Amino acid sequence: MRILAYLLFTISVIMLVSCEKNNDDDVYSYDLSVTGDTTNVFSETGEEREYILQLISIPKITPEQAEIILKSSDIDFKSEHNRFSVSDSVIIDNTIRLKIKCNENIVSDTIADRIDIVIVGPDLTINTSFYLSQAGSDIRYEYKIVSEYMSDFTIPNEGGVFKIPIKCSRIKYLNSKYVLEEPCSLSGIRYKSSIVNAAWVHRDRIYSGVNPGDYVIELNASQPFNIDGKFSWWVGLFSNNISIYNLNIFHNQTPGEEYFIGTSSFFKSEILQ
Repeated sequence: MRILAYLLFTISVIMLVSCEKNNDDDVYSYDLSVTGDTTNVFSETGEEREYILQLISIPKITPEQAEIILKSSDIDFKSEHNRFSVSDSVIIDNTIRLKIKCNENIVSDTIADRIDIVIVGPDLTINTSFYLSQAGSDIRYEYKIVSEYMSDFTIPNEGGVFKIPIKCSRIKYLNSKYVLEEPCSLSGIRYKSSIVNAAWVHRDRIYSGVNPGDYVIELNASQPFNIDGKFSWWVGLFSNNISIYNLNIFHNQTPGEEYFIGTSSFFKSEILQ
C-alpha cells in the first residue's frame, strides 16, 4: 500500500511538471480585430469615429495578460497619405480604443487612405491595416462681373469707338460656404452679341486687358445712321447658359436721307479662350 501511494504521488508530480512545461513551451500567435465603421464613407465636411482594436491570441490568454502585453509594446498608428488622424488611444484589457478623424475634404473627388497599425513588443509583432474613405465635397464657382456700365450704354449720334472695361472675378464655395474671391480669366465663358437692323456701321469684340481678370468690350459705331425700323444691339457673357453680364447698347438714329443705310442682322456666339 505504501509503495502504491508513493507511485501515485510520483506520477502526479511528473504530470504536473509536464503540464507546466507544455504551457511554457506554447507558441502564441497574435492578431487584431477591428470593430467600427470601415465601410461607409466619412462625411465630406469632416467627421470623427470611434474604433476598437481587440488583441486576439492563440492559445487564448486572459484580458489582464493581454493588457500587460499591449502596455509593454510600442504601438504606432499611421495614415498613409495623412488624410486621417488617430487620437485618444487607450488600452483597456485586451482592447485598444481610439478615435479617427478627418477634416473637411477640399476637393470634389472621394479620397481613400490606408490606416496602418504596428505593434512591436517582447512577445509579439503585429502589422495590420484597413482602408477608410471620405466623400468628395461640393465645390461651386460663381462668376462676378464689375463694370461702370452694368446694363446700358448709349453711343452718341455721331458714333465712334468706345471701350467698356470690365473686371471678372470668381467666387469659390465649398459645401455651400464662401471660401474666397479672386480675379480670373473668362476662359470657357461664352460671349454673345446680337445686332438687329444694322450693317457695317456696328461691330463689337472682347479682348483681355493687362491684369488678370481685366477685359475690354469694344463697341464700334463708325458713323451716324438712319434706317427703316427699329435697331437693337446687346452683348453678354454666359456661364453654363446663365447670364453673368448683359449690356444693352443704344445708338440713336440721325434723321436725313444722307445717313440712310441698308440693314442686316448679326448674331455672334463664341467660347472665350
